Amino acid sequence: MAKKEKYIKLDKDKVKEVAELKEVSIVTVYAALKFQTQTPLAMLIRAWALNHGGKLFEEAENPYEKVITL
Repeated sequence: MAKKEKYIKLDKDKVKEVAELKEVSIVTVYAALKFQTQTPLAMLIRAWALNHGGKLFEEAENPYEKVITL
């Protein structure tokens, strides 16, 4: 089974806002939102994003993966 992906979707304006607020690059913010980094700063960015309108998306199991003939 492949690794399940998860990410936080956030508007570009909010991404720029958190980058300026935390004095980091936009690339750093996107890496945190894609869970590519696990630093305390990345956790803080993710928490801020979720508290300011971000939506968490997580890949789920496919219930239709197995074909059943009726």
